[in-house]
Amino acid sequence: MMLVKTEQLVKGCILAKDVKVITNRAIVTKKTILTEKHLEVLEAYLIDSVEVESVLASGEPFVPNEVPKGKKVQQPKNNFISIYSKSVQAYKSQYSKWQAGSTIDYVAVRNVTIQLIEQALKHEKEVFEVYHYSDEYEYIYHHAVASTLISSILAAHLGYEKKDIVQIAIAAFLMDCGMSRIDQRIIQSNSLLNREEFQQIKEHPVIGYQMVSKIPIIQDEIKIAILQHHERPDKSGYPFGLSSEKIHRYSKIIAVADVFHAMVCKRKYKAKQSPFKVLELLQQNTFGKFDLEVVNVLIKVISHLSVGAKIVLSDGKEAEVTFLEKEYPTRPLIKLKDTGEFIPLKQRLDLYIDKVIS
Repeated sequence: MMLVKTEQLVKGCILAKDVKVITNRAIVTKKTILTEKHLEVLEAYLIDSVEVESVLASGEPFVPNEVPKGKKVQQPKNNFISIYSKSVQAYKSQYSKWQAGSTIDYVAVRNVTIQLIEQALKHEKEVFEVYHYSDEYEYIYHHAVASTLISSILAAHLGYEKKDIVQIAIAAFLMDCGMSRIDQRIIQSNSLLNREEFQQIKEHPVIGYQMVSKIPIIQDEIKIAILQHHERPDKSGYPFGLSSEKIHRYSKIIAVADVFHAMVCKRKYKAKQSPFKVLELLQQNTFGKFDLEVVNVLIKVISHLSVGAKIVLSDGKEAEVTFLEKEYPTRPLIKLKDTGEFIPLKQRLDLYIDKVIS
């Protein structure tokens, strides 16, 4: 990260630390991708300097304006954020080619995916924070990369071998390739889809399967996972309404990663949500909809809190975890920072953990 003057900021900068005013209220939060509006807010509040990441949301190095002569700008290392951003741009490039009718470049896809797997297994905590980097305009590109990362972690925690993890990750990366052949006006719509538009969206698993089916180098398991990633054990999924025993195990993992990331992200028609809140929603709706073992692994990985962890609640108050509730992994006993009051979150359903600070 780097500390820069506010006037040096450009659109696409990624905040590395909350920007707070004198009341200690964050006016722009950590991991926000700065827009023109954010820059105006910072100027209005007379913020002198902020800490940002060394790469832009595009994956390019951030070179601040007015660099003193003779001073070399330190290039970012291959850190997680840089690799994530570059992977999003790589997916975007591939997606544009698919739109134009090109076949899938499996070698390029596999190379990106292998690097993502390595990053996922080394940076689990950061993986579940990447939803901050997504925006409603480039959501589909971020979604593919984030789902790949999350699927890799789930597969690893479920005890899959490296060969399976690679295939699951590649299937997650390509699961929405069929979207490239659907009317992009529907994909980029600012409102909820009508019935006819949703029917077109529901065609993307079959279209994606058709795109990979004639590429012999792609394993059959990957092809099936792409076709089935929207199937549900209670037969409510699509395109075929399959029962649990007919859904491939890879598809069940990707389905959970896909839905989880979609729910936490900001979309054109909804605000982003806390991962902890989404976990609870998934838990409530797991029966019949998702594989219970996969959901439980996701809960275990994300809600791996420890006593003493600093958190922020949904009402903006900071607190500390003081006791872990085994039956309620997302709802520990907490102590408010300001008042010292103890709150058992399992009894306060109006509150939930928004984020973990440390």
